[in-house]
Amino acid sequence: MLSSCLLTSSVTSYAAEHWKVLVSPFIWGASLKGDLALAGKKPAVDIPFSELVNDVDSIFMGNLELTNAHYGFYIDAINVDTDSNDRVMGQKISYKIDQTTVALGAFYRAFNYELGGNHLFDEPRRIAIDPTIGARWTKLTAEVQSKPFGLKLSKKAEWTDPFVGLRLTADLTNKWNLSLLSQVGGLDTDNKKTHNHEAYLGYRVYLLDHPTIIRVGYRSLSQRYTSTDFTGHRFKYDIRQSGPVVGMTMRF
Repeated sequence: MLSSCLLTSSVTSYAAEHWKVLVSPFIWGASLKGDLALAGKKPAVDIPFSELVNDVDSIFMGNLELTNAHYGFYIDAINVDTDSNDRVMGQKISYKIDQTTVALGAFYRAFNYELGGNHLFDEPRRIAIDPTIGARWTKLTAEVQSKPFGLKLSKKAEWTDPFVGLRLTADLTNKWNLSLLSQVGGLDTDNKKTHNHEAYLGYRVYLLDHPTIIRVGYRSLSQRYTSTDFTGHRFKYDIRQSGPVVGMTMRF
């Protein structure tokens, strides 16, 4: 899986006034680790990426941004369906997590410092800082099943949490670029918390005659959500997804 508005920020020229569309497909090699409480059961979730690759049933990840380089709007979507197995007391237990996360946000170019010279896209090299604000919607289905134990528990949940954040981009050379993003969400209530942190190293190229940045980096997304399930017990989803990222941003 790759990520959000950060992937697109440094492709855009600050001097340009007209609007641009930036498209960012990505792959995020995330592992899952944390706790899941359902119907009084509290299985630990620890799925490394090496196992998750075999457990993924379907996956979609992408980002779309509209910007004039002074401010802009973006949508970032991730949908992952996983089905993994573990053994407890020698018996097989399966965990199924279907998760869709969509972040909608806006940003504003609050700081812009030109470093001198132009990068590959014939735009000034710069250091830029963009405050960002938005909301992240999550739809989750969690299921724990064990035929030997006669166990089958499931829970569907849906929530939205607002977030604030800051992203920084710095042109290291005329081709290399560094991008950082930090977001904190769930400020409106104690039962929802989100932390999203990303770092990428980018390399500018022209792909199909379009300005493009190829990126590698790392992302960590932690989400915590609590409510009451159908049994009256506490439902808790406290999972951190983290791992390397590969993707690109193409400007149209």
